Formats: sequence, C-alpha cells, structure tokens
Amino acid sequence: MDIVLPFSSPEALDPALTGGKGANLARLTKHGLPVPEGFVLTARAYERFAAEAGPVLLGISGFTLQDPAALDKQCAALQQDLARIAVPSEIRAALDAGLALFPAETAFSVRSSATTEDLGGAAFAGQHETYLNCRGLGDIVTRVRDCWLSLWSARAVIYRHQAGFDIARTSMAVVVQRMVFCDVAGVGFSLNPVSGRLQEQVIDANHGLGESVVSGEAPIDHFVLDKTNGQVLSQSIAAKSCKIVASDNGGVMEVPLTGPERSSPCLDPGQLAALSALLRQVEQVYGYPQDIEWGFAHGGLWLLQSRPITRIAPRWTRDESAERFPNVITPLAWALVEEGFHLSLNYSFALMNMPPFRDKWFAMFDHYIYGNQNAVEIYADGAASHLRFDSLPALLSALPNLRRQYGWVQELPMIWTRDLDHYLMGIGELMAEPLDQKSIAELWDYVLRVKDLGAEYFLPNIAISITQRTLYRILLAILDATIGTERASAAFDQLLAYCETKTGVINKELYRLAGRIEELPPLAEAVRQQGSRDFLAGPGFGPWPDIAQTFKKFLRDHGHREVEFDPYHPTWAEAPWLVVDNLKMMLDSRHEDPADKERELKIVMRRTEEALIGRLPEDLRFVVAEIIRLSRVYTTLDDVEHYQTTRLTLPFRRGLRALGVRLVSSGVIDEPMDVFFAQYPMLDAAIRANTPEQWTALGAAIREEKTAYERHRRASPAFRLDQHETASDHHGPSLTGLPGSPGSARGQVYKVFGSEDFATFPQGAILVARTTNPAWTPLFYRAAAVITESGGPLSHGAVTAREIGLPAVMSVRDALTRLENGQTVVVDGSAGRVVAAEGEAAPPTWIST
Repeated sequence: MDIVLPFSSPEALDPALTGGKGANLARLTKHGLPVPEGFVLTARAYERFAAEAGPVLLGISGFTLQDPAALDKQCAALQQDLARIAVPSEIRAALDAGLALFPAETAFSVRSSATTEDLGGAAFAGQHETYLNCRGLGDIVTRVRDCWLSLWSARAVIYRHQAGFDIARTSMAVVVQRMVFCDVAGVGFSLNPVSGRLQEQVIDANHGLGESVVSGEAPIDHFVLDKTNGQVLSQSIAAKSCKIVASDNGGVMEVPLTGPERSSPCLDPGQLAALSALLRQVEQVYGYPQDIEWGFAHGGLWLLQSRPITRIAPRWTRDESAERFPNVITPLAWALVEEGFHLSLNYSFALMNMPPFRDKWFAMFDHYIYGNQNAVEIYADGAASHLRFDSLPALLSALPNLRRQYGWVQELPMIWTRDLDHYLMGIGELMAEPLDQKSIAELWDYVLRVKDLGAEYFLPNIAISITQRTLYRILLAILDATIGTERASAAFDQLLAYCETKTGVINKELYRLAGRIEELPPLAEAVRQQGSRDFLAGPGFGPWPDIAQTFKKFLRDHGHREVEFDPYHPTWAEAPWLVVDNLKMMLDSRHEDPADKERELKIVMRRTEEALIGRLPEDLRFVVAEIIRLSRVYTTLDDVEHYQTTRLTLPFRRGLRALGVRLVSSGVIDEPMDVFFAQYPMLDAAIRANTPEQWTALGAAIREEKTAYERHRRASPAFRLDQHETASDHHGPSLTGLPGSPGSARGQVYKVFGSEDFATFPQGAILVARTTNPAWTPLFYRAAAVITESGGPLSHGAVTAREIGLPAVMSVRDALTRLENGQTVVVDGSAGRVVAAEGEAAPPTWIST
C-alpha cells in the first residue's frame, strides 16, 4: 500500500490511514468543494518511523499522568530522543515523489493529522503542530518529523487521556497541502455553538492567514449570520492590531495593522454570503454541524479544513421528554439510569455510523426530565441526511448508499435477542440473592450491580428506537412517491395495522380473564362494586381457585410492569389492585375479541401491501417489501425492549428498600423509600466514609430534597427552560466580551501571565489571561472558567473550554488590569459577561448537568 495518498484517492477517506484531518480533506475533495490540492503521508509512515524508534517509545507506559510537572519532563525527553532518529529513506523518497507533482516553487502547509483528531469525539484543537510556508524536500521532511513529535507533547498526551483515548494507541498521518496566501482568513461554524441556535452561522476573521484567528492571540472580527439566507444578524468589528503573513524566508511573521485595515470589517457582504453558502454545503456533505477553516486569496474562496462540532449549548425543552417522562422523578432513580442511557446513545450512534454525542441528551431540572432539543434536531437531521428522495427513481439510485449505511439494521434484532438471555438470567440471579444479612455497603453494591446490568442490556436500545423512526420515515417517503401524500398516511397505518407486541399479549390475557370473571356473576359483581384495594384485602379471588391461580400467574409473568418510569413507585407485583382496576374497566366496556380484531387487521395489512408492491417497478419490489417487514419487526422490537427493560424495577426497588430499612434503623431517614431522594454522589460518599457527620448531612439533604420533590410534583413544569443562568441575576460591576463557551461559574480570579504561573494555579479558580494557546490546556482541567483579553468563540481556547465544559468569555478588554487575584466573580459564558460578586466562591455550574 502507498504511504503517500493524494486527496483524490479513495483510500484517503479512511481516517485510520490518513487521520481525521486528512480523511476530511479527502471527503471534501470527493464532493467537489474548493480544497487546495495536496496529499497525505499516511499513518503507516509514522508506524515505520516508530519501529525505528523501538525502545524509545517503551517509556510511554511509565508516564505519570497525574503529575503535570513530571509529565512535562517525560514528554520533553521522549521528543528529544525521537528527534535524533532519522526519517527512513523510503519515507523521504515517497515525499519527494508527492512533491514532484507540484511546481518546484510551490509552498506548502504541513499539518498533523492524528488518527484520533478532527473526528466526532474530540476536536483536538491546537493540540498537534501545523507548519506554514514550507518549501523544498528538506524543509518538508523536517516538519513531518516535527508533526510526529507533537503527538508526544505533554498537552497532547493529557488531552488524549482526558478525552478517554489510550495515550499509547494512536498514530499520526501528515497532510502536505498547497499553501494558500490568504488576504483574509478565519474559521466558521455552521451553527452557533455558544447560543445553541441552529439557524445561525458564526464566522471569525482577520486579515492575512488564519493563524491569528485560530490561536486567539489577536483581536478579530466576529459575525453572526442567518443560515437560511446568509444575512448578517450581528457583528463585532475589532480594532485589529496585527495580521500573520508568509515570510520571504519561509514560515510566517506578524505584521502590524494600521489605517482602514485596522478598524474596518475585513469581510464584505459578498464574501460573507459566499462563506454562508460554503458552510451550508459542507454541513450537507456530512449531515452534521461543522467547524471549518477558510481563506480568501485573490478573490477566490478556499476551504482549508472541516471537522465536526463537538460541543454545543443545549436547548432544554419538554418536546422530547414529556411523553417518556411525564411526571416528577426522584434524583436517585434518575442518577441510576442516566449513565446507561447516555452510554446507549453513543453505542447506538457508533453502530449507526453517526458521530458520538458528548453532552447530555436528557437532564433533570426541578425533578422533571428535559430533553436537549438541539441534540434531537441535529441527530434526527443527521440520521435522515441520506434518506431524502422525492421519487422512485431517486430511491433506486439511493439503494447502494442505503445498503452501505444501514446494513446493520438487518442484524440488530438478532443481536438484541441473543443478548437478552444474559440479561434475563442476571435479573433472575439478582432477585434470588439473599439481602437480609448484607451490610449497608453490600446493599449499595447490590444496587450498583443492578445499575450495571441494566446499562449493559440497554446499550443497543436507543438504536432500536431511532431505527424504528428511520424506517417509518423511509416507508412514508416511498408511499408519498408511489400513491401521493394525501393517501400515504392512511396506507402507512394499514401496513402496520397489526404488529405482535407484549402490550398486545397482556391486553389479550386481561380480556380473557375479564371474560371468565363475567361468566361468574357473584365475582363480577364483587369486582365491579368494591374498590380494588378493598376487594383484594378481603376474600378477593380466593373463592374461585381457577381465577385466583390465573391472576397469580399473570402477576408472576407481568408483575414487573410499571405504572411510572420511576422505580420509587410500585409495579403491578406490589400494587396488584391496579390490575384489578384494568379488569373492572374491561367488565364495564366489553369490546370485540382481540383475536377477531387481529384477523381483520392482518387481512388489511396483506391487501395494502399487495396493492403497493403491485404498483412498484420490478427492481424495487423486494427492497420495499423488506422495508415494510423491517418496519413491523422494529415496531414489535421497540415494544418488547421496553417490556424487558422494566424488569429492572423489581431488583432496584428490592435493593433500595433494603438499604432504606437499614438507614431508618440507623436514624438517617424517616421511611425506607426516602432513600430515593438521596443525591447519588452524596449517598455513595456517605456509604464509603461511614462517619456520623456524613450520615447526618445525608439525612438532612434527603429531607430537604423530598420537600422540594413534593413542591415540584404539585407544580406544572415549564415547557422550555432558559438556556443559561444569566449574570444579571448577580449584582456588581460587569465586564463584557464575546461569548466563548456556555454556562455560568462563580469563583476566585487567578491571573496567569505565562507558564511560570502554571504550578501555582489553584484548583477551581477563574483563569484570566491575555490569551491561551494549546500549551495551556492542562490549566483548563483545573479551572472553573476562562476569561481572555483576546480571541473569539472559534479560537482554540474557546473550543477547548466548550469540550471540557468550562464557561468562557473571550475578548474582555483590560481584564488583567480590571480584575484582581482572589476577587470573586461570576462568569456567564453564554452572555459574554463577567460580574464582580461578593461572598465565597461556589463550585462551577455547567448547564448540561
């Protein structure tokens, strides 16, 4: 296999070979976007170089990731050792052959393209090196090795570790691309990552090369555009102090700006309109929001890079959650299931070839669950981006892509069914496990094992729900194209009129039991006339042994069926009067036998399908029949999956009730089920510490939480939440800048002027600096928020803050002189405001928690 691949090579589309940046440039080239020509030195070249390094790289296993100072020294030593290793001759020859395709005087940019960067999971903004205006083989070879070495800078190692990557299992390709000498350049987002508005685009720009914008080290112009038409919604024109240009001697240099260039906008309306159109094109290629680098040179617009946007401000609404979670939920119940839900999201997105989601899809506010509507809309659009067709010929042409993108749809039902056995056996083992002699710590461990079993089982379940909706969308589109929109909806309902479900099974069993009760007038009268609790408290079904046995079996089979999502509430097994209520309703309103109705619905389904298939071209009949079949399969699977998921309620309630009994006997809480009002971290800490002080604090917090729960239960939740806590809620003089990363944090100022201040930076302080660069990344993990005097929301400092979840305000003029060390401030990253506050600093709040 070649170790040099031009952007036009199909092999260059593989990020395992060409890294995130290289694969993205190849994809953009494939779609005909204005990407400067170039090639990628693949990761195989780095691996060949690493083989030469041999024992030098063995020291990676000894890196002290928790000690930044020691890690700095270890990484610097490794880079020095690697710098002494010659680039293998075959790699030099491959580079020489790639450069020979360009005129001898061509200048190039040489850019790192790690196999973990610029993918959906993390942006790696500024973590690896880029070199501009490189000329000649010798210069290119040197810069390639420098890119390889940047894989082992301390900041890149920490970033990989914090992002969840194995620091040793990574590789590096290198992009070699024709240099564009830009008159003006910058970055653009296809949505507004700070406000969360999906119909806005954001552009940051400066004269010269884009490095001044990406680095955040200079004032820049900031534009917000309407995505639909490219119109400017707002702009902030800076007093631009300098630009970066190519040097005659290679590399780049900084040039001061004076006169009109300094104070006037660096982009005119025509250029902004062109950028808006380019952002829309790039987003359409990927189906997801993108962050691009661009440049204008001699009137032409060039696309230099694109990567997925990895964080976006949430927009919390009840659109997605009101049906699934209509009522209040206790905090411990939500904490025990939330992790599994978000693990399932990214497992499912990976299965479906969709980018990972790094924020929260659902979150609890005032005991109600809200959905991140921005995430819903982005991923719904992304899932449907390859499914849009308005005619049968268009569907026919889309079939190869559908097979490639959605081949896993055929396999998922069997995978789920296979893994169900393990889950059900786990539930059985947990329900059989004796709890009477367990300690508080052992009971908590039991609850956590229930949580882990549920999370493992639930991994593919979000994919089931999304696939069901996706299949419905495809089927509706086929019906629209075949019989017209007016008839499509009715035909869709007829095609799915009867799908076997557990819900249907339960209803049939209840119907038959109600029929048998009706044949026994004294029993039917007792069920009708008595309250269900009173009926069961008395003789109940006892005088009718056959009915009693059937009722008992029904509860044994389906007693895990929940009334509420929250396991704080009993299931049918513990509240059997709820089943009697259902029987009473059936007795009062007897309907057609479900078996007769099923037969009618099946006939309607078959006739509708035969009529539809008969109208289709021969080469579409099989695939449409498969889509109909799969739509039915996933309708059944979605219902059965929910039925089986609710089995977790019984061991959850069993374990938490036993734990609550112990806490009551210890005087921590008043009633056993009050344990549901504990906050997970506080309960976990109290159990592990086991000190009187921790238990007393936990008991007080639970009582306060229960009171709040009852108050919120009686209130109607707001349908939409404000996106952020605003600094206007606090009093005191304020400083303004550009929103950089959403959220609000309160803390004490610590000014950082250079690397000499890194070691003394306190945990949880507000980082205030003139600017930041990638070497400052470790500080972000210690900070509560970030304030800089320069840069914009698309600079690497703001991008990194958003990835980590830190509120950030950029371009706050004179922040270093107007703020004092130790001063308490509130940083409102969404509004771009810093407010002086009084009192002790509190821990930071990130809006998605």
